[in-house]
Amino acid sequence: MEEEKKTAWIDEGNKIVSFHAIDNGRMISKAESLFWAFLCGLLNSGYRIM
Repeated sequence: MEEEKKTAWIDEGNKIVSFHAIDNGRMISKAESLFWAFLCGLLNSGYRIM
């Protein structure tokens, strides 16, 4: 069984993570087991969730 993928958009210039498409955002998609660890890493390095 394939793991569900989660998607977010990353604006590296403004250090923003969004769960909806944003201008200047780069879409990332990862398996759920990797996604939340990746997101926590961004938050720990100063990113904000929008």
